[in-house]
Amino acid sequence: MKPAVAVRWPAIAALTAVSTLAQIGQFGMGFIVLPVWLAHQGLDAQRAGFFAASQWAGMLAGLVAAPALVARIGAKKTVLLGLATSIVAFSTIGALAWPLWIAPGVLTGLGIGLRWIANESWLYSLVPEELSGRVVGVHETLIATAGVIAPALAAWCGPDGLVTILAGLSFTFAAAIPLCLTASAQPASPVAREATPATPVSALVCLGMIVVAVGGIIDGALYGLFPLYATARGLSGTQATLLLSCLGLGGMALQFPVGWMADRAGLGLAVIVCAMASTLALVTFALATPLTWLFPASGLIVGGMNSAFITLGMYAAACSEKTALVRNMRLVSLAFTASSIVGPLVAGGAMKVFGNDILMWPLAIASGALAVFTLGICEGRRQQVMRESHASHENLSIVQRTSLRRE
Repeated sequence: MKPAVAVRWPAIAALTAVSTLAQIGQFGMGFIVLPVWLAHQGLDAQRAGFFAASQWAGMLAGLVAAPALVARIGAKKTVLLGLATSIVAFSTIGALAWPLWIAPGVLTGLGIGLRWIANESWLYSLVPEELSGRVVGVHETLIATAGVIAPALAAWCGPDGLVTILAGLSFTFAAAIPLCLTASAQPASPVAREATPATPVSALVCLGMIVVAVGGIIDGALYGLFPLYATARGLSGTQATLLLSCLGLGGMALQFPVGWMADRAGLGLAVIVCAMASTLALVTFALATPLTWLFPASGLIVGGMNSAFITLGMYAAACSEKTALVRNMRLVSLAFTASSIVGPLVAGGAMKVFGNDILMWPLAIASGALAVFTLGICEGRRQQVMRESHASHENLSIVQRTSLRRE
């Protein structure tokens, strides 16, 4: 029997606060609002796609580099390095112009990648296995507030002002406070856990990687190119940021129900439901008139379901073997980030050919494909179970008949 280990709830709460504050600054202001500010500086669809791709490329580099940095300098210093990288990006972007904007774009992504792996691997290593689902749900709900707070702040103060940069700096600085107050020693470091003998990647984690890959395509294209889409639909900068708040509100409000559904019904069914809801919402969003209630309502569901893809992927990683936690977290994170680079490039190319108002259609196709793919996997598993049950029943019947003959 394993000895009971005290749960470090203060550390879990502090690291969750780090994630929440950093996500508002690094992602909310850096990935959601900053493209709106750049659009006001004259960035077109193709260049906006390149800028968004540079952010995701920087994040990919951070995800790759984070484990080695954690092994060398520790999780706490790696998170601090990620925050400092984003602070440098926010401090310099206002003095630059295209194409030099690419450099702070890469730095914003790099900061998130370092913070993501180091902070969340540390956080989830402290959580008992039986509480993983609930802690992931609460954590993802809190970091989803970035999609509400950042656009709302931009809508209140103006998306093209100095507030975008100052807010990004302030929230990123604030994230360092609970981090510095948290003791860096942990019972078993995430890196040490990864050093155990190799464990095969489970089917659960593989499905999680596929789900977040589709979520990354949608996330990268949606937030990187949304300002141009909003302009094509006749929305002002303030209206665009308010609509982004609807997307973020959906992401914040729907994550706990999604986690609850995954706990009760399983990952496969949860993915099918969310992918179908996302497809329907994206099509509705593309067809709805901007001034009708359907437009923000469908936006609410689009934001919620897109965040749900990330939640379900992280749920798959957190519920997998604890001995392979960092590896599985990195695989899911890399799948999300790599696809997020592709998303704005492909969607930006489509917008250049067919017009800026085409954005939602390729995203709906990707979401619908995920629903069909996962439905096929679940049906295949169901048929396999039925065949195995039938074969087992036949073998039992043969054994029983053989026994009767011997008697």
